[in-house]
Amino acid sequence: MSYLFFLIYCIKTKFRFFLWSNEKKAIILEKYKLYFWAGIFYKELKNYSKAADCFELAHAYPHLILVYQKLGLYSKAIELADQKKYYKKGALLCEKIKNVKKAAYFYAYFKPLYAARLYKNEQFFYEAGQCYLNAHQYSSALECFSYCKDSSKKNEGLRQLEEFSTVLYFTKHYEDAFKLFVKLRDYYSALECAKKLKIDTLIRQMHLLISSFEAENKNYILAAKYIEPYDKNKALLYYYLGQAKSEAIRVLLELNNYEKAFNLCIHHNDLDLAYKLATAYHIPLTPALN
Repeated sequence: MSYLFFLIYCIKTKFRFFLWSNEKKAIILEKYKLYFWAGIFYKELKNYSKAADCFELAHAYPHLILVYQKLGLYSKAIELADQKKYYKKGALLCEKIKNVKKAAYFYAYFKPLYAARLYKNEQFFYEAGQCYLNAHQYSSALECFSYCKDSSKKNEGLRQLEEFSTVLYFTKHYEDAFKLFVKLRDYYSALECAKKLKIDTLIRQMHLLISSFEAENKNYILAAKYIEPYDKNKALLYYYLGQAKSEAIRVLLELNNYEKAFNLCIHHNDLDLAYKLATAYHIPLTPALN
């Protein structure tokens, strides 16, 4: 309707509208509620306050953001860009006024890797980690979360990485999940991925890592169970350290080291088992008992 009334006005004035000054054109257009075009003329006249009013009424937000910048109302321009999802305009504006953190916030929506670099340069490591995570750059995300001085943010970032790795596993992206679990030092989950991939070298590596990890934490019996398929002698050592007599005897027998198994029984005063071993494997009783 606004355009119709304006057309009637032009006809009545014999289209003299197009001969008038930009200021008068702007006033006429505003009067007939053609706010967008009125705003364009006010902007050309550098009457940015009036242009802002018109662009706001016209819901012409990209133009309104630019006019706010002309007025020096950067906070309002940034807020509007965020509210109306004009992220590129918001990013460019924030870079222009050297608000790096806010620029990174906007870039995160369409250039997450660039946003991550901006955050990282400003030592906002949690935010950088989030951007790397969204870009599926898991190693970089882990590195950034590890640098977080705020322990709650660090733990939250690591928790999100664990969730991502779990999602990867259940969506059958076993190779990606394996790599991420290893970086998180979740060797048990990495082992499950290796089993799904059916790669023997990876399975072996995870068994050895788990065994080493558990041994460092003095969980010797568990360490022995994971290394036993690949190194029985080391498993035997861990069974000794874990005082798992029966498991140690079993491994000794599997290694055909019958006399050591017999002596271990004697050492632990398990004479019944010692006698059975002596009988089964023809081990002299007299020296051991003396």
